[in-house]
Order: sequence, then C-alpha cells, then structure tokens
Amino acid sequence: MAPTFCQQLIASAEARPAKIAMTRLGKDGPETTTFGSMLEQIRSIAFHLEQEGIAFGDRVALMGENHPHWAMIYLGLMYRGAVVVPLDPAGTIETLSVFIDNSEARRAFVSYASLEKFRAVCDRIGRSMPITAFGDEEQLSGNHFERYDEWASIDVPHEFKTAAPPAGPEDMAVLIYTSGTTGIPKAVPLTHGNIASETNLVQKAMGFTDREVILSLLPMFHAYSQIVNLWIATLIGGTVVYISELTSEEILRGLKEGRVTALTGVPRLWYLFHKKIFDGVRAQTKPVRSLFSWMMSLNGFLRDYLGINGGRVLFRRVHEAFGGNLRIAVSGGSSFDAEVARDYHKLGFTVLQAYGLTETSGAATVTRFEDNRVGSVGKPLDNVEVKIDDPNDEGIGEVLIRGPIVMPGYYRNPELNREAFTLDGWFRSGDLGRFDADGHLYITGRKKEIIILPSGKNVYPEEVEAHYSRTPLVGELCVLGVRDPQAGFAGAEKLIAVVVPDFDYMKAQNITNARHEITFKLDSLGRELPEYQRVREYLIRTDPLPRTATRKIRRLELQKQIETEISAGREGRDLSQFKLTDADRALLESPAGRTVSAVLRGHSRQQMELHPQMNLELDLGLDSLARAECMVGIEHSLGIEFDPEKAAGALTVGELIDLTEEAMASGSSVAVADEPAGINWKLILRDATSDLPDLQPLLRRRSVMILIGYLILRPLYWFARIFLRMEVEGRENITNLKPPFLICPNHQSLLDAFLICSTYPRQVANLTFHVGARMYFEGFLMSWLAPSLNIVPIDANVNLIRAMKAGAAGLRAGKILNIYPEGHRTYDGKLHAFKQGAAILATELGVPIVPVALDGAYKVLPRDSSRIHLAKVKIRFGRPIEPAGDYAELTAKLKESVQGMLDEMRGEEVSRREKFPVSSKES
Repeated sequence: MAPTFCQQLIASAEARPAKIAMTRLGKDGPETTTFGSMLEQIRSIAFHLEQEGIAFGDRVALMGENHPHWAMIYLGLMYRGAVVVPLDPAGTIETLSVFIDNSEARRAFVSYASLEKFRAVCDRIGRSMPITAFGDEEQLSGNHFERYDEWASIDVPHEFKTAAPPAGPEDMAVLIYTSGTTGIPKAVPLTHGNIASETNLVQKAMGFTDREVILSLLPMFHAYSQIVNLWIATLIGGTVVYISELTSEEILRGLKEGRVTALTGVPRLWYLFHKKIFDGVRAQTKPVRSLFSWMMSLNGFLRDYLGINGGRVLFRRVHEAFGGNLRIAVSGGSSFDAEVARDYHKLGFTVLQAYGLTETSGAATVTRFEDNRVGSVGKPLDNVEVKIDDPNDEGIGEVLIRGPIVMPGYYRNPELNREAFTLDGWFRSGDLGRFDADGHLYITGRKKEIIILPSGKNVYPEEVEAHYSRTPLVGELCVLGVRDPQAGFAGAEKLIAVVVPDFDYMKAQNITNARHEITFKLDSLGRELPEYQRVREYLIRTDPLPRTATRKIRRLELQKQIETEISAGREGRDLSQFKLTDADRALLESPAGRTVSAVLRGHSRQQMELHPQMNLELDLGLDSLARAECMVGIEHSLGIEFDPEKAAGALTVGELIDLTEEAMASGSSVAVADEPAGINWKLILRDATSDLPDLQPLLRRRSVMILIGYLILRPLYWFARIFLRMEVEGRENITNLKPPFLICPNHQSLLDAFLICSTYPRQVANLTFHVGARMYFEGFLMSWLAPSLNIVPIDANVNLIRAMKAGAAGLRAGKILNIYPEGHRTYDGKLHAFKQGAAILATELGVPIVPVALDGAYKVLPRDSSRIHLAKVKIRFGRPIEPAGDYAELTAKLKESVQGMLDEMRGEEVSRREKFPVSSKES
C-alpha cells in the first residue's frame, strides 16, 4: 500500500532535519524554520489537539494571511486526522458565518489581524469556540485566545512521535468552500488520497526538485496555492519563502533575497509582470525598442528551431528583476493569453500552464517542459482521464474529468452531486474546451458564461478579453452580454466591455481624456476580430473589477452591478458611496482644497460633496475643455502657475489639490480668494497675441519654406486625382472668403490633412496652419518639415490651453486654422462626437467656420493598416457658418452641416451605381 501524505511528510522532514523548509522575510530580516523544527511544531500541534479533545474527523477553521504558522497549523491538523477548513480572511462576516455554521467547526486558528472579524463571526452564529492566534503578534485587548507559541512548543511523548498518523487515503483532509452566500454552501472535501495523488502526479509532470525555492504569493486558503507551496514543497524538501506584505516592492525583495527558483501565479499576476516589462520598453527611444524587438525575435528563433535559450544573456536585466534564478514559472486558475505566453517564451522564460478546479485537487492537466504547447493547458496527469462531452463542429464541449484527484462529492449536498457527476463517475467541470490532434487541451470558456448573440453566434468572453486587453491603456477589462433592446426580440444580447483604465500608464503618457483614448484604441483592436466578436459599447469605470481570491472576475456579481446601473441610467460607480475620513476632510478644507473644490463644483455635472478619490473625468464628468478651464480658474484664483506635465498627471480631486499645494509652496501665490476667479474662454484667449512663442516660425515670411510645402502638396493633389479619383466641390467657399476663418473637416485617416490641403488654392494654402500633436514632429526630418506645412507642434493632450491660445493667436494674425472637431479618426466612415474647441475659437474671435466633408479616406488608409489602398475620395467644402448661439449649439450646427454633406455625397454615389451598374465580377 502506498504511503499516505502524512507518512511521506514525516519521511521528507526526517531525511533533511537541518535544511531550511520555510523563510519569512520580515521587517527585521529573514526568519527561518528547518524541516526538523517544522516537524516538531507539526507534532506539537497535533498532540495538543488530541489533548484538547479534537477527535478524528472534527472540523477546525484556519483563517489568516500567508505565514509559516499557517502552513504548520494546516499540516498539524492533517497529522492529527482533523479536517482543515481554510477561510478567506477578506471574506464578509455573513459568508464566513455560513461556512463556520455549515462545517460545524469546533475550534479555530486565526491570525492576529483577523481576530476581530472572527469574533464578529462567532457573535453572528451565536456560539463561541477555542481560538489560537498566529502570525505577527499584535497588542489586542482581552485574553480569550491562546497564542501559537504555546501550542507549537510543548513536549510530545515518544510514543506519539512513533505512532503513525491515523488518517487513511479515504479520510477527509480539508474542506474548501467555493461559494455559499445563498442556498446550500458549496463545500469541496478533499481526501488524504486526493492530496497525495495530486502532489506526486504534479511533481512528476513539472519536475520540481529538492533544490527549489518557492515564493508564496497566492492566498493559502485556495487549493491552487496549496499544491506547490504546501503539498509539493513539503514532500520534496523544497524551501518556501513568505513575504510580509503583498506589494510590488516586497515581491521583488522576495524574488531576489530568497533566490527564488519557482513561482506559481494566476494569469493576472503574470500579466502584471508582462505589463511592467513592456511599459519599460515603451518608455525607451525608438532604436532601443527596435533592438529589443529584434532580440526577442532572435531568441524565439533560437528556442524554436535550435533548442537554445539565450534569454538570460540577451535579457539579463529582465531575468534579474525576477531574482535571476527563476527556473519554473507556473500559471493556473484561468486561461492564459497565448500572445503573452509567446512574449515570455521569447524573453527566455518557460511559463507552464496548469488546469483544474478545487474539485480536482487543483491541477488535472499541465504542460511539460519538453512539450509546452503555447495556448494549451497541456495533457492530463498520469492516471487522470479527461474527455470532451458532446463536442460541437469545432470539437468544443464540456470538459469531463475522472481519476484519483477528483473529490468524492460535495459536502452535504446530494442535489449538487447529482448535477456534478455523470452516472459512470465523470466530474462535470463546467468548462468548455477542445483537444488538438496531439492530445493537448485548450480551454475556451465557462459553459455558463457563453454569450449568445442575436445571430446565434456563441462568444467566449475570455478569448475576446485577451484580445482587447493588449493595449497598455487598459488595467482591467471584462466582456459581458447585456440585453439589447434594439435587436427586436426578447432575450437578445449585445457585447459590452467594462473597462478600468491603467491610471499609472495614463499619467506616464500624460493622457487626461481616458474615455476618448480608450474608446479609440479598443475600436481599433475590435477591427481585428470577426464582426460578431466586436464589443459594441464600453463602460469606463474607476473601481476595480470584483474578483475571487485567485483573481478571477466575479462575472455574475459584475453583471448585476452593470444591469442595475443601466436600468438606473447611470454609468460608473455610485458617488454617494464615498465616505470621507478625517484626513479627507482636512485635505478638502485646506486653503488649496477650498479653492479647488469651489472651482470643480462650478464645472462638474455632479453637484454633491467631493471626495479626494473622485476621478476628474470619469466621476465628475470633466472633459478636456472643462478640465482646462478649471486649471486656469485655480491658477487665476491663487496667482500660481501649474507645470503642464504635472497638471496632466493629476487625475483625481486629491491629486489636483496636492498639485495646487505644491505650486503654492514653490511659487509666489497670492492670498486665497473667498470666491474663485470667474474664468471663461474669452478671458483665457484674451492674451493670445501674435507674440506667442509657438507661433513665431509661422509668422515669419519664409518664401522658401512655403514653396517647399506647396511643392509637396501639388504632386499629392495630382496623385489623388488620378489614382484615388478624388472629386472636389465647393472650393469657392474658401477662395472667396476673407481670412481669418476656420476650416473644420471630419477625420477619417492620417492622410486627411494632406488630401484636403492639396486642394487649396495657393493663397489659401500659404495662410493655413495646423496645431498638431508634438509627438509626430520630434525627429529631425519632421521638425524641419513642420514649418513647411505650417504646423505648430503642441501636445493638446498635455497643454490644451496653450494649443487653444496658439490657434487664437494665429487667427488674430489673419491666418486660417485647420482643425478636426472629432479629435480622432473614424474606422467606418461614421462621424464621432464633435468637440467644442472650434466653436469656442469661432465664437470668441468672431470668425466663421467652413465645414468640410471628406469621404473615402478611411478606405485609402484604414486606422488598422499602414498600407495605401486605392479607393475613391470625395471632398466638399460647405458654406461658411457664422458664430451664433452658445458653444454647444454652434458645434451641433457644424456637425449637422458635415453630416448633411456626407449624406448627399453618399446618396449621389448610390444613384450613380444604380444608373451605371457594374457586373457581379467587377464588384
């Protein structure tokens, strides 16, 4: 008969009593526990339990943060034959009470940090129990608990040490709760045999050795964390490193000081590491980025075709960030993005995949070093059977599992067991998957999470999420199916994405208009997907997505939140849930806080009490123009001046107050005004005169440069007329109009400015200027070319006020400003929302706007392409619009004019096709 888990544990510890089993990196340095000491403490705990009267099979709760004490208590309970009930210390009192009540736990081991919550749980269920506190000791009132040291240091009789632990393979070892807020709790019992089988099979498949140093990051109460950090490490004689806090600094410290060789994590952890690596790459110069990309391709080639891994040499700094010793990287808990896996592969890391559930003791399939098929979750463990139930035409069906790692059945839940197991003993995982020709399993989603569209197409949300999450703008993203009232029949759904921006990245890139930038990028990514997989709506929010302990998104909970928001006509978090602390109030009532609050209330659509954590755009509704007005209002009220780069990084109320205090401390601020200065665009643009430095190259007489620009545009005009069959109408509306005025086209491609300006008569071209993003004109050639094309390079995203002043100064100097009210390019020819910048300039300077309709350019150079496609282009200049009414009214009139011309142009094209039909072959 094979030895039990506890018998293997004893043999492992007695074989290496002086070897370090556990290291905890505390504030005062590392604290180590040898295998010999670990076994003594385990036996002491088991003996103490027996003396206390904890009988074989009694349930005992274990609740706390990752710590060596947690591991030794867990093993001590197994040694005694008691059943461990691991609990999430972050769980709610309601949920924890259900679990304690259902399990009938007789006693508990609780970390000092969780004692108060556990006392509340006991009060809720109406019964007390003996409690032993463990972990970092804290000063707590009362003496109604014992301390870990009292339990782990008692003398154990020789006969207890020599007696075999009582539990056999069929006996329950651990009871893990996976849900339980409603109905009968869902509790998974794992036997000693389950654990022994899982431990030995995973160790054999993944090649862990006694030289491993494993960093404990995932919460220990989850089975996935227990496999490697607890079961395997203990039996093979590896060392587990624990850190005191789950912060990026402590994780890096653990990797380096611990000299970690093995790291297990959920996909989100590996995605965060990946993001940090490539954010650093993106911050480098273009030559460095190109070299990095080339080196990745080179190492990918070496690994794929020659079996040589040069990652540690080519990417030494990346490997050193992981401690320099990482040998085994494991991801499990949910599907892993294949593109991210390939990147790790090219960097020299091998990320092994594991798939399974708590009900299968963790992993049921794993990839192997010698057969790590990217995108798959590997092949079944030895002695484990996996099959696909009722596969569709693509081979996709529910994954069924059978073998020694599968639990005997849910605890006290016969109805759920009937649903979970087939008559011949296969466990229904609820996951959908398929096998390839070589027997590798691919997980495509959860059976209950499939989104069925009106077309009948099935969408697997995790696949779509992996695609849309490729932009660094996105911190978190979840794709859901919500009711589509426009579909015309009941039950129809459409795809939406709930998006949490990566605010750190946005600050680094000086992006202030999150909604606009994210929508633009996600739309572009969506063009790479089949039509039915494209997201139709984006909900941008600041709250993190609700997740489980292993970082899986709680989709049902999020779905209910979103449906409630939609039915209430609200997008984003409920601002009434913000609660002010004393520190928050002190910040808002400071001199800077009072001024900032007063200015923000004057511009925000949310008329309520402010909170430092509120996001200026997403919570208060400030667009880029309103934000700019607020910045100037604060500056004028306090006599300060913000640094534009720092101002762009202030995304919340609290950050704006901090920025204001910094400016007040470093500048010559005036006394705080009782009422903030009333600022509007007339006042802002008042000092936009021709002596503005940004405008000087444009105002100088540069005959040679103007000639160069004209010589660039004329050949382009004839190219467009011949190859793009460009048609131009209404040029008299700019030829006969006396400057200054604005020209406002819709935006379809990066060629728009060249195409439109190529049609200008020379006298108009000479006077026309553009205020463009600085990032496009930083190189030697582009910085030289900008004056030739009358471009004033200012990053409006960072300094909108400066860009608006440059536009106003140019207009006051008698120039013609070319401006795109949409801000971003369309991908399908449809108009986006128009911003009010053009209307503000026209109104405050009293100059007309010439609307321009451009069509076909989005086909010539699509947003997701770098190649020119030959397609027909049409341009129509509309009649000038004189400024009248407010900014919104003028903006609406401008958009209506452009839309009307587009409709007419497209109608004429349809009529022409009907009059001169083409053959089916030509079309």
